[in-house]
Amino acid sequence: MFYDKLRDLRKEKGFTIREVATRSGVSAAYISQLENGNRGVPSPDVLMKLSEGLNASYSELMQHAGYLEPEKAEEEKPAAPVNLRRLLRENEIQFDGLVLSDTDKEWVERVLTALFWKHKVEADSRP
Repeated sequence: MFYDKLRDLRKEKGFTIREVATRSGVSAAYISQLENGNRGVPSPDVLMKLSEGLNASYSELMQHAGYLEPEKAEEEKPAAPVNLRRLLRENEIQFDGLVLSDTDKEWVERVLTALFWKHKVEADSRP
């Protein structure tokens, strides 16, 4: 059932109902009613907000809610790696409900560069 999946996903992510409410803009009372099976399946708009609040896949929530058919593993094609630097520079990025400014995105890029610097130096030094 949808409400079981929602509760399990929230607990798996380590969020309280109040945290999901704050992060998503959906009331804690409504989320509690959903998790207890006292409400029907929410609209796709509410599922979008919940996916942001749970930091979860919107399509996964849509599948659990019955709006989309589950994807079959056989049909999945290996995805090409995403260039994170390009993703940061060319897209509007949101984190915990906050849209990142160009300065914010630059700092994220700097942190990632520093984080992976050692790996790059080791790879460049190999014969």
